[in-house]
Amino acid sequence: MEENKNRYQGELFYNRISKNHKRLKKWARKNRISCYRIYDKDIPEIPLCLDIYTFLPEFVENKIDAAKYNSELNSAISENGQKARELLAQEKQRTYARLYLYERPYEKPFEEEELWLKEMSFQTSRALEIPESNVIVKMRKRQREDDSGKRSQYKKTEETNSIKGIIFEQGQIFFVNLTDYIDTGIFFDHRPLRLKIRETCKGKRVLNLFCYTGSFSVYAAEGGASFVESVDMSNTYTEWTKNNLKLNDFLDTQSYKTTRMDVIHYLEEKTKQIKENEKFDIIILDPPTFSNSKNTDTTLDLNKDWTKLIENCIKLLSSKGILYFSTNSRKLKMDEKLLPPAMSAEEITSLTIPEDYRNSKIHRAWKITSI
Repeated sequence: MEENKNRYQGELFYNRISKNHKRLKKWARKNRISCYRIYDKDIPEIPLCLDIYTFLPEFVENKIDAAKYNSELNSAISENGQKARELLAQEKQRTYARLYLYERPYEKPFEEEELWLKEMSFQTSRALEIPESNVIVKMRKRQREDDSGKRSQYKKTEETNSIKGIIFEQGQIFFVNLTDYIDTGIFFDHRPLRLKIRETCKGKRVLNLFCYTGSFSVYAAEGGASFVESVDMSNTYTEWTKNNLKLNDFLDTQSYKTTRMDVIHYLEEKTKQIKENEKFDIIILDPPTFSNSKNTDTTLDLNKDWTKLIENCIKLLSSKGILYFSTNSRKLKMDEKLLPPAMSAEEITSLTIPEDYRNSKIHRAWKITSI
């Protein structure tokens, strides 16, 4: 009975991802995107998300190589000859799928879950025409509080073989790690906002808070920002940010500064010492919903602390500066009355949800400016 149910759901899953992939791969290639989401919990009884990552060939070491390779591939595809078939066959070997199972609201026996996931992994391999060994399964669990009131944090997982590579996104390239962490190094849902930053930052000073692996910073540098500072408490992420900047040939550490520091402490210290000509024209604030790192004595609960965070960011803004604030929290209630005087918030969420996301509530975003 359970086997028949798995097979039935497997076929549903196969049909849906085949259809989505056929539509999205053309859009992705046109926009120079080699990693994107192709299934987003579309079917209620199949609570999975499926992301696809196609690594660039090993000979690609910088964005110039990446652009050249992408152009040659597109030319070959338009000619529809033997070279295109060979290149696309090679791409499939470098293509990986990440299946995320979101924790179910009910208990399911481990053996049943394992068999179900095996079926979904097989159907992913079949639909994308990639080796089943290239399908990586991850579980996303709800963060729960322990006895002391602290919530669990995502940590590095124990993997015997790390799968890492370089992906292409709208002209930039990034390192990703598909196995060692719950997240891979790039958040797809902020792709439109990254593009917006790139298009509007020329000659401006940009501050990227909770920078993660620095994708916003790379886009800002590519857009011609005069100065970009990236701040994060994690040594792993600040080093990753430095590597992504180097990968895209942004080597000037004076113009592209990476600061390892708790963001709350950074804001407190920076507001005390910043000069008027050092203020930022664009600030990106995309904090975690909750953080209680063992490396700092501060705890962030965004649903309670968002006003203080925004207030301190605004103190660092130039007179005509823009603060882009984004959150994954569904509980946070944005109330303009709680903002500092003469500031207004325009919700821009609908403009920042990418083509490949069925879930339009993946995040919320606001553009905060002076009135």
